[in-house]
Amino acid sequence: MIENEFKIMLTSEQYEKLLSQYKWDKTVVQTNHYYDTDDLRLSDAHITCRVREIDGSYFLQMKFPAAREYSRVELEKPLSALPETISADDLLKSDGHDALPDVKRLGALTTTRSIKRFNGAEIDLDKSEYFGITDFELEIEFTDETAARSLLAEITEKLSLQPNSEVCTGKIRRFLEEYARQKQQIFSL
Repeated sequence: MIENEFKIMLTSEQYEKLLSQYKWDKTVVQTNHYYDTDDLRLSDAHITCRVREIDGSYFLQMKFPAAREYSRVELEKPLSALPETISADDLLKSDGHDALPDVKRLGALTTTRSIKRFNGAEIDLDKSEYFGITDFELEIEFTDETAARSLLAEITEKLSLQPNSEVCTGKIRRFLEEYARQKQQIFSL
């Protein structure tokens, strides 16, 4: 599957304002358990490996770079439990990414996601918690880029966002930056 999305970081005030603007179709709580090597080889190759946990079910998900801007190849398979390590043989593969290493669980990020569906686009309003940090993000996933850009313009106006606000780092990047910062603090003690 190809994932197409825009992402915007929000303040807690913008999050609360947007949360009150719509009647949400549903809200889910999901935990992403992130995996990589000690030297972050997957991250360096722009590959995400996670196990998503929702209501006691586990799904191994791999995301790989795609040729198109704002897009990633996403593969998924169900798991029966949450592993601490995943062997290279058990990882999902994508074209050009078949020599992957064994990986270990680095930690978890829990997101409360409010979802609103539109024709050709979907708003995912996220409140994420990891390593004692809480942040807020708007994702607009789409199959119709014109519909998504129109929705993005409407939200940008409602929240008085800057024109280039749509560029932000994804959850995995924010998670890994904090993981590295905390790991560095431990080694400097």
